[in-house]
Amino acid sequence: MPKQKTKKAAVRRIKITGTGKVMAFKSGKRHQNTGKSGKTIGNMGVGFILAKSEWHRMKLMGVK
Repeated sequence: MPKQKTKKAAVRRIKITGTGKVMAFKSGKRHQNTGKSGKTIGNMGVGFILAKSEWHRMKLMGVK
């Protein structure tokens, strides 16, 4: 039986921390940054921990 592939869209958006929590990154930093302040762009680089109810669903996508 073939291995299940990782959902590539999920890989780009989330990661599993060393303690097993699911961390996501804020959107809006990829392009059109000239109109945004440095403070806004800096704050977008900060990740955040998803709600515990979302963890199981994200881990099913094969993200490591």
